[in-house]
Amino acid sequence: MEYYDFTEVLRNMDMTSILVFCVVFLLCCYALRTPDDIPPGPVVAPLLGNIPQLAGRNPLILFQKWRKQYGDVFSVYMGSQLLVVLNGYKTIKEALVTQGNVFSDRPQNFMLDKLKEGEGVIFTSGTSWKIQRKFTLNSLQDLGFGRDSFEVCIAEEAKILIELIRYNADAPLNLKDILRTCVSNVICGIVFGRRFSHDDRQFLEVVINITEDGKLLGNASILTNCFPFLQYLPGDLLGTKTILEHRKVFQKFYEDLYQSHQSTLDENNPRDFMDLYLTEMKRKSTRSSKEENTYSKAQLMALVGDLFGAGTETTATTLLWLILYFLHYPDVQKKCFDEVQTVLGLEKFPSIDDRSNLPYTEATILETLRIAAVAPLALPHSVSRDVYFQGFRIPKESNVLINLDSIFHDSNIFKDPGVFRPERFLDSSGQVMKPEAFIPFSCGRRICIGEKVAQMELFIFLTSMMQKFQFLPDDPRQLPGLEGHLGITYSPNDFKVRTVRRQDSKSH
Repeated sequence: MEYYDFTEVLRNMDMTSILVFCVVFLLCCYALRTPDDIPPGPVVAPLLGNIPQLAGRNPLILFQKWRKQYGDVFSVYMGSQLLVVLNGYKTIKEALVTQGNVFSDRPQNFMLDKLKEGEGVIFTSGTSWKIQRKFTLNSLQDLGFGRDSFEVCIAEEAKILIELIRYNADAPLNLKDILRTCVSNVICGIVFGRRFSHDDRQFLEVVINITEDGKLLGNASILTNCFPFLQYLPGDLLGTKTILEHRKVFQKFYEDLYQSHQSTLDENNPRDFMDLYLTEMKRKSTRSSKEENTYSKAQLMALVGDLFGAGTETTATTLLWLILYFLHYPDVQKKCFDEVQTVLGLEKFPSIDDRSNLPYTEATILETLRIAAVAPLALPHSVSRDVYFQGFRIPKESNVLINLDSIFHDSNIFKDPGVFRPERFLDSSGQVMKPEAFIPFSCGRRICIGEKVAQMELFIFLTSMMQKFQFLPDDPRQLPGLEGHLGITYSPNDFKVRTVRRQDSKSH
């Protein structure tokens, strides 16, 4: 390998080049200087900010270190862009609840703007977001979303899941795709008024692409937001081209459903969310109001994408973490099964009404939500104006990260936070107990609208699987690791399990 002497390079540069280099370097340093009233943070490098410290490392571990050094409010720079990280329950609650009117915006993001084009409810802010979110919440409630009656849809998919696992029982199995398609079909029922076969290639492609985008979008959106020119580099280092190709697949899938709903719409008998939105869109088009321009086909496509994506990824990923922790903690798996067997037996299908009678199983779900932290940094927030917060100034439109992981692994709230122990969510009488600081679905104005449905899904899917199967490692001598991949969500690395039918499990 040939090495270059940097001093020789400087010696060969003419004076003009050296002056230009020095001026650019000094300008970069000036641009990245940290004002005295901005939250403190690690040393910032010219041009790159704190990207060198973060590159290739788990930011959650670095954030733990920086929290100890700089406090519950600290800042990092992604290139020249300020990113304020909020840590600890009191700080996060103060921002999202007490000052929720300031901290509830979403930041401008180059990659997400290309994907969403300013539409939908997850990545938008302002008047349009308020109108669309209100309509979405009201419509979902009208359709029974989150009510006990909705468990019929969940139970239907859970029974299909059991049959799919039974078909593959005893052989090593990666449950990722099976779980995601079943969970996705739950939201499909309420958004599209139908479920999709597990053999539907278009549907499967969409579900798989959503999962892949969840992994790619973390780095892709951060780095292309800082350095937009990266999208034009040869190859696909950050996955931006892959993400944009996936968008075409999503658009085709949603467009087909849109056309089908348009041609069969009965405004007096809406079947699903799409029908309700199309009916409202027609109604608004005949009236003169400020809301008229916020209802459109593009808005509907974005809303459908938001609901479909959010309703697929987080719940399925939590179930994967549950199974992975069962492999590492077989005693927890046994306690869950013993409780399910005592209360339900092996034949009675679980119901939401059984949840209060299965406290250890419920506590296991809560402990998984805590320790796995599927959305450890939530989604990025932004401030709508300059704000002084806990003695520091956060400039208008700054990116704000909500570090939920700092709560879940706070030893002052959860003793021995690195240990998987469901009992921490049980009181002295064995009933479920949730600390106030336990907010896996965030809090404030941006709290996840699907929280109740996700909790229902986790309970019914888990108990129905536990009732019928024992989960064993593919190789008992080498368990799959508990490390994951951080993108939009924190997902476990691929692993396989052996699923043994309960009536056969005694031989194991």
